[in-house]
Amino acid sequence: MDNTEQGSGMTFEEASKRFMDVFDEPGSIVQPVGVKLILKGHEIPAGTRTPEEYQGVPWCEAVRIAAMDGEVVVINKGNVGCPAAAIALGLADQYQEEPLSRTRKYTDMMEMTASPADFTNGLVYGCKASDNTQFALFGEGDTGRYETLGAAQNAVAGMTSIQPDIMDAAVAYPAGKLDIAPDVVILGVLPKQALLAIQGYNFLTGNRFLMSTIGIRGVCADLTALPFQEQRLNGSLFCLGARAVGGWEADLLGLGMPLSVFERMVTGMERSAGGFPYKAYP
Repeated sequence: MDNTEQGSGMTFEEASKRFMDVFDEPGSIVQPVGVKLILKGHEIPAGTRTPEEYQGVPWCEAVRIAAMDGEVVVINKGNVGCPAAAIALGLADQYQEEPLSRTRKYTDMMEMTASPADFTNGLVYGCKASDNTQFALFGEGDTGRYETLGAAQNAVAGMTSIQPDIMDAAVAYPAGKLDIAPDVVILGVLPKQALLAIQGYNFLTGNRFLMSTIGIRGVCADLTALPFQEQRLNGSLFCLGARAVGGWEADLLGLGMPLSVFERMVTGMERSAGGFPYKAYP
């Protein structure tokens, strides 16, 4: 399959190279990650390892591995390390009452494994308020992520998910490793790098960048599901899982967007180089 998006002459590989060339910082930038969402019944690309070798790996960590280690990571319902990501990516029914079996990095931290329905109903994020401390991640002192069950349910309602569960897999890969066009491109960048990327994105239109995030489901919902479903650029400060479990470093934040938006961003960054000289940024 050709990885040139219809109507565009720029491939993901070319766009990624040009994006990194703008910064001219060899070895200091996390490479763009392509995300391909595989519908049920469609062929799943082969990864650098089998899905079983990534058993229990959360989606946020899969994207980090692709960005920093250059691997192709295939995540499906059988190996995904976080039920929240399984919901957001359309790999599991959000109301499934059976916990996901086998090792899962996120739920293995709990005294009792939470099901996808427990996440959707707010019981995990409001574990103390709902008297479900078996879902706590940090022992008796864990407040949960929200003070009341109502706040937890309100938060969950605003988290973008691909539902019903129509996907077989989500594949994270760096440019050049798969000859397919990504549905979404994810960037893990320093704040000043994000600034230049946003300036480039806005250079062609002057439109403002509006970011929707809440500090939960940072990679799976904010950077993958929302850009996929709404076909727009979004950002995230990452989340508890992405930082503490997925391994994203403290000085990075995330941007997620469809490939077509990434192409426009790169074009704008190149054309605006004289007006936003990156070397002048402290």
